[in-house]
Amino acid sequence: MKIAVFFPGIGYHCDKPLLYYSGKIAEQQRYELRRLSYTGLHKQTEELGQLIEESFEQAYEQTEGALSDIDWQQYEEILFISKSIGTIVASAYAGRHGIRCRNVYYTPLARTFDFAPQPGIVFHATNDSWVKTQVIEEKCREYNLPLYIVNSGNHSLEVRDDTLGNLHTLFHVMDLTQCYIKDNIHYRTLYEEDLYRGLFDGFIRHQKVEKCRRKENGIWVVQEAPFIDDWTEADYQFLITCLVNTVSTGGFVYAAFYNGTLKGFTSVEPALFGGENRYLDLSSLHVSEDLRGKGIGRMLFTAAAEWAKQRGACKLYISSHSAVETQAFYRAMGCVEAQEYNQEHVDREPYDCQIEYVL
Repeated sequence: MKIAVFFPGIGYHCDKPLLYYSGKIAEQQRYELRRLSYTGLHKQTEELGQLIEESFEQAYEQTEGALSDIDWQQYEEILFISKSIGTIVASAYAGRHGIRCRNVYYTPLARTFDFAPQPGIVFHATNDSWVKTQVIEEKCREYNLPLYIVNSGNHSLEVRDDTLGNLHTLFHVMDLTQCYIKDNIHYRTLYEEDLYRGLFDGFIRHQKVEKCRRKENGIWVVQEAPFIDDWTEADYQFLITCLVNTVSTGGFVYAAFYNGTLKGFTSVEPALFGGENRYLDLSSLHVSEDLRGKGIGRMLFTAAAEWAKQRGACKLYISSHSAVETQAFYRAMGCVEAQEYNQEHVDREPYDCQIEYVL
C-alpha cells in the first residue's frame, strides 16, 4: 500500500497548481491521497519570522488531528508533498513520529531544515521573498537534497506577467516531480569518500550501438556503426580517478540510487573556458542499462545544468557519444552543435559529437 500526504501553505491550498497536479501524478501512481486543509492561519503580521512560527504551530496542531487515524505501519511507501509552511510541518511531523518517507518540497523555508528533513527534492525560486536563495542552497548541500531553481520566480514559482513562461515552468516542475514519484530513486551529491570501486558494483554500462551520428564534409549523417560499448576494470579505475579529481578541484558529481544502488551519475568540471561562451564541461552522464528510459538522465542533466548556471556559466559543453540514442536524448534536452569546439575533446574522442546547452 502507498499513501501520499499533501501539506499546503498559507493561502496555497491543495487546489493550487503545484499541489493539484502533483496530486494527479501521485494518483496515477496508485497512491492513496490525503489532502490536508488548514484554517485560521495568520496571514498578516509585521514580522515574517513571527508569521512563520505562529502559522507553523497552528498548522502542526491541525495536522496531528487530521492524521491521527492513520496506521503508518501498513504502508510500504509514504510520500509527503508540501508547500511553504507545509514543508516545515511535513519535516516536523515525520521527525516526531519516526516516519520514513520520501518528499517533494515546494518552496521550503529556512525553518524546514531545523527538523533534519528526510530524502526528497526541493524547488525554490530566486525572488522568493520568504527565504534567501543562499540559505536554501546551503541547506540543500548540507542534507544532500537535489535543488531545482526557478530564476526570477516568486514564492509560487511564478514570474509576474509571464503566463506562458509560468506554464512552461509548471510543466518542467511537474515533469521532474513525476520522475521522482514514479520510482524509488534518490539523488545526491557525491564526495571523495563516496568514490570507490564498490560504488559501481550494481552499475551496468553496457550499450549496444547500431547507428551513429557523424559529421562528413560539414554535414551531419547517420551511419551504420555496430559495436558494443562497455567498461573494463581498467576503465572503472580510470573513471574513479577522474571523478575524484573533479570533486577535489571544486567540480560537481551527482548520482542516482535505486534501492541504495548507484544507477546513474553525472559530473561537471569547475573551470570555465571558451571566452564569451563561458562553458563548463559536462564531463560525464551515464545511466545503468537496466534503468534507462525512466527519466534518470533528465534529472541528472537538469541538476548538472543548475549547478553550472549557479557558478556563472552561460553554457554546458558536452563531448557526447555519437550513438543515435544518445544524441536523441541530448536533442530532447535542448542541446545543439557547439558554437566553439574544444580541441582537447576533439583530439581525445574524434568520433564524439561536440554539443552545447544554453543555460
